[in-house]
Amino acid sequence: MSGDWFDRLGRNPHLLPPHLRINNGGAAVLALLAERRLTERLPPSELARRQGAALLDLARHAAAHSAHFAGRLAAAGLTPATLAEPGGLARLAPLTRRELVGAGDSLFCQASPANHGSITTTSTSGSTGEPVTVRRTGLCELQWLTYTLREHLWHDRDFSGRLAALRANISEAMDLPDWGPPCNLVVRTGPWSARPAACSVEELCRWLAEFEPDYLLALPSSLAAIVAELDRTGQRLGRLRSVRTLSETVRPRLREEVRRVLGVQIDDIYTSQECGVMATQCAEEGSYHVSETILLEVIDSAGRPCEAGDVGRILVTDLVNFATPLIRYEIGDFAEVGAPCPCGRGLPAIRRFLGRERNLVLLPDGTRHWPLVGFHRWGEAYPVRQFQFVQLDRQTVLARMSAPGRPSAEQEARLTEIIQEELRYPFEIRYEWQETPLPRGRGGKFEEFVCRAE
Repeated sequence: MSGDWFDRLGRNPHLLPPHLRINNGGAAVLALLAERRLTERLPPSELARRQGAALLDLARHAAAHSAHFAGRLAAAGLTPATLAEPGGLARLAPLTRRELVGAGDSLFCQASPANHGSITTTSTSGSTGEPVTVRRTGLCELQWLTYTLREHLWHDRDFSGRLAALRANISEAMDLPDWGPPCNLVVRTGPWSARPAACSVEELCRWLAEFEPDYLLALPSSLAAIVAELDRTGQRLGRLRSVRTLSETVRPRLREEVRRVLGVQIDDIYTSQECGVMATQCAEEGSYHVSETILLEVIDSAGRPCEAGDVGRILVTDLVNFATPLIRYEIGDFAEVGAPCPCGRGLPAIRRFLGRERNLVLLPDGTRHWPLVGFHRWGEAYPVRQFQFVQLDRQTVLARMSAPGRPSAEQEARLTEIIQEELRYPFEIRYEWQETPLPRGRGGKFEEFVCRAE
């Protein structure tokens, strides 16, 4: 079903064919979708103008109704009008997760516009050790649904297909006749089946073989384990057309393994419980397009905006959340800025998302870089099913390995050589071997590299 068809549908709901229905908010999703299909093609200057106007509206509301945000503005010597001027946002100090948690109820707006819908409360998984709670309006949820539906359309998915989902927030097996919202609000879909991320990889592979999905939604860490097991057994998912990922960083190695073993590509989405769908991967070029209602800054260590090709930390401003002013929110992730996308969309581009500072290796001289550990070469030494590295200090890395048995001293030494070469420093590598899967962290997420060095 083409995006052009949906554009016409959103502007002219009377064009509904027999196989479509609108209920439970479907009309609102389609109307907003039609608008988004237009705004994604705006010139960057016009998009920036509209976002500036939206920021002004948000700042005026938050200054009047959030004591914490009013204090942030005053501390920066700003007013809502000066904040929304070019360069004004950069004068506001970032909002850290710790400050967000410490602000308590003073963070929240004591009123929200009536047409923004009811307010709900959501909490993150707390994978950083600093779980946060925010309030969101019905308009925030509508944007999330719309961006999700648009992502399906960008990737030209067949809604009649079978969708399998593997999520950390699913506690038991679930099987439904349709994909759920937003898709079932506007179109009849194929069946949906979900399993908890805590299931063993063998269980998950059996489930996928029985369900035969056309599309798979999974955490990257779960997907990596499934792909490794399918590669080991020779099992294939014959109907699979593509894989969608979210919540964790997608490494280049995982993209390569999915293409090699499953013969499909990964379509990634950058989301958070606090801010919804912040960026969606382009089907044509591979970089990420930032959502229209998100201002996503990437800044260097001095707070300056990064240029295309530079890596920096992310600050997010949610332009539609009038219940919790998440303005210059330091979400904790790093990203590489992208060049304008040749697909023709005027949305800002991010080349890749790199996870959090704690996922970067810290060298003795104080510099950091993204850790490559040479997993694709480990077959030269020993077959490792799953791994996790914990940098204990600037000289020592703990390697937790799940494998069928334990390698010899010579094999372990070869593994060490490869890891040191890829990390670009001769760290002392200490090993912990086990045959069972490695445990997941808070919220069912899994991090392959964690830096605990000061």
